[in-house]
Amino acid sequence: MSTESEKITIEQLSAELANTQRHVEQLTLELQEAKENLHQLVYRDGLSGLYNRRYMQQMIRKELERSLRYASPFSLVIFDLDDFAGLRENFGAANSDLVIMNVARIVEQQARPCDIVARYSDHQFAVLLPETDISGVKIFADRLRESIRETATLVDGKEIKTTISAGGTTFNPEAPQVTMSDFIKTAEQALSEASDDGNNQIRVILLSMTQDQVSE
Repeated sequence: MSTESEKITIEQLSAELANTQRHVEQLTLELQEAKENLHQLVYRDGLSGLYNRRYMQQMIRKELERSLRYASPFSLVIFDLDDFAGLRENFGAANSDLVIMNVARIVEQQARPCDIVARYSDHQFAVLLPETDISGVKIFADRLRESIRETATLVDGKEIKTTISAGGTTFNPEAPQVTMSDFIKTAEQALSEASDDGNNQIRVILLSMTQDQVSE
């Protein structure tokens, strides 16, 4: 038969156990939050809030592996803000940053939930498009170009408008010898050709058939 002293001890132990469980749960939440914060620091761009170049390249590698496994196409668009140096000279660095932030929001609005959007460099962005063939990447790039061209960033009562030059490529899973480096370089080549054609241009190159180009 239990004594009163033993009953109190059991009740105390139960209370202490409950407190310990709550403490562990709190520590677990704090650890998860710390991991998320670290992920943000490592993989997010501080200005735009988009993913950064490092994360984009990791996701391209994963998507390449997935594409080969399931024989599905995927695409990449890389685009520059046209004459960004002139924009910065005319409106200043702070206002140019506002334009970058506004463009980032536009790209996020145009992208699907499964797409990966990144700020690739200072005034360059990249969008990874899973399950997207060459026709789909052309449609996306054109829609994005028009949306950015038609949207203004309001600064001190003045509208700042910009255009983009975009290069895109599509990976054909029937060409397994293609590397991630080939994929990125092809998109960069397409961007270079679009820039050479003038502002507000798009060039798309099918990766497995780089000699066959589709431009607008």
